[in-house]
Amino acid sequence: MDSNTRSCKRCNEQIPEARLRALPDTMLCVNCSREIGGDYHVSFVAENLAKSGSLKKNYGAWSIQKTRRRIRPKEAEESGNEK
Repeated sequence: MDSNTRSCKRCNEQIPEARLRALPDTMLCVNCSREIGGDYHVSFVAENLAKSGSLKKNYGAWSIQKTRRRIRPKEAEESGNEK
């Protein structure tokens, strides 16, 4: 396997190779991931399994929605806080 190295989208530090092997699609280094809460925002949504027109709410299942967080460079965040 090639050692695909890339820099963090937030702080431009190199992402460790071990992290890239574990999470190939990550865009954040370990420190930035901890600071903003990870690459993704995960939410759980109840699915209504009731028949259409029924007044009974039958939430028998849950689905997971995973969306990638908007990642801004650390310098942009710091300059935004000064205003």
